[in-house]
Amino acid sequence: MPFVKPWNNGTRNATMFVLACSALKKSYRERLQINSGVKVVYLKGTYDLLRKRLHSRKGHYATEQLLTSQFADLEEPADAITIDVAHSPEEIVAEIRRQLTLA
Repeated sequence: MPFVKPWNNGTRNATMFVLACSALKKSYRERLQINSGVKVVYLKGTYDLLRKRLHSRKGHYATEQLLTSQFADLEEPADAITIDVAHSPEEIVAEIRRQLTLA
């Protein structure tokens, strides 16, 4: 995760921001936990749902092999805000905002 060091240095005093990344492994998420204000939101979906969405995209770089490898590498977070991605993007954002008390 080479992006962590510059991110860590540049945002240490930020009030609020969003960093979107896979952080599939617990060790990756631990490196992102620079203080107690960092919250992890886990967008959880089944393999079949994500595979269907992946196949519906045209010209996207991700392949089913990448999806398979990411599911194999995934260490599901036990302490994250978990959001079901079967919902619409609007519902997902609303639920994240609600759970982070931003709504």
